Amino acid sequence: MFFILSKTLYYLVMPMVWITVLLVVALFTRNQKRKKRCILISLLMVLFFGNEFIVNEFLLLWEKDPVAIQKLEPHELGIVLTGVTNTEVSVKDRVYFTKGADRVLHTVQLYKSGKVKKILISGGSGLVLGEKIREADQLKNVFLYCGIPEKDLIIENASRNTWENALFSKRVLDNVRIKTTPLLITSAFHMRRSEACFIKAGMNVDIFPVDIYTRDRKFAPDKLFIPSESAFSKWALLIHECLGFVVYKMVGYA
Repeated sequence: MFFILSKTLYYLVMPMVWITVLLVVALFTRNQKRKKRCILISLLMVLFFGNEFIVNEFLLLWEKDPVAIQKLEPHELGIVLTGVTNTEVSVKDRVYFTKGADRVLHTVQLYKSGKVKKILISGGSGLVLGEKIREADQLKNVFLYCGIPEKDLIIENASRNTWENALFSKRVLDNVRIKTTPLLITSAFHMRRSEACFIKAGMNVDIFPVDIYTRDRKFAPDKLFIPSESAFSKWALLIHECLGFVVYKMVGYA
């Protein structure tokens, strides 16, 4: 039940959903005062949530800062979390990446530069309905294509969410002798919840945030005043992650 709720609840707090509701109410209400109020509020929401500068400031507060590779101490194991592919494509002869492909590409860079010696790929299928394709198995193939030996890859392909990533990774590593603290690799926006889950599961980790959504602060007219559709998608991402963090705290996962 928690798994299903975690995948559906956040839609109720998305800005675009509320803007749509307000416009629908304005379209069908006969009360002129209510109509004007709904239109005004929806317009203000478009200006606020469509502002690239504002959402960037909130993301700067939330995302974990990137770590310079050259300053990173070598680790025996890197744990990379999945959630970066599109499995709902009919042709299945390749891996379709979403924006989070940095999780894979930067992990390859860490391995090739000697910063991690082995890679644990954690993640099954996060779909509620449809064909359950285990994402860790897909990413294993990508790492093999990149020239990483199979002996250096460890697979955990049963987890469906961040808490299970931590819990099941801990179970896998209980049977693997690792002397140094593992390096957790996931998106910067996702790192707060991920790190908290791994600590709660009894595993201390160092962190390597990737897939950065923020940009250097820029006081340009297009960022300050012109609404952007990308700002809405960033808000959706941020709200989803903040809501997930709060829910995980409430149920004791983080």
